[in-house]
Amino acid sequence: MRTFGLHLIFVILSITSLAYIDSLKEESNVFSPERSVATDVSIKVVSEKGEEWLVEGTELISLGREVRLRRVLMRSGAYTVVAREVLIDRRKKTARLKGDVQIRGDALFVKTDSAHVDFNRDLITGEGGVSLWRGTNYFEGKGFEVRLRPLRVIIGGVRAKHEI
Repeated sequence: MRTFGLHLIFVILSITSLAYIDSLKEESNVFSPERSVATDVSIKVVSEKGEEWLVEGTELISLGREVRLRRVLMRSGAYTVVAREVLIDRRKKTARLKGDVQIRGDALFVKTDSAHVDFNRDLITGEGGVSLWRGTNYFEGKGFEVRLRPLRVIIGGVRAKHEI
């Protein structure tokens, strides 16, 4: 009987404490958003080498240390990267590109479904299928690495088609 009484007291105190905490939440003016949204945004990302990237998107969603942009256009020097979505880790200065990713530059065009960008190293990599046009040459492969400065492209499992 004594243990039943103690359990009953603990249950009543728990319910009272939860009700008190809920009343404090309603009275509090503190607001901490878990998610923020902005439209038509432009962000500058500067690498450790001082190279600047301009990242633009139609919708930005802030998720703590990560930022998600939709319908993305990224520019750095003579290179442009387009994707449906990018998830940027602000602390690491890296990004994951998803959906119809295109990398364009002087006489260079790369197309893939997803890629990873390391802003500090001016490096774009991917593990999936990739198509690359350089001048009149066409290459296909699986897995790639595009280093922008100086330009160097490595494609795994490459198959080439050359036109003269």
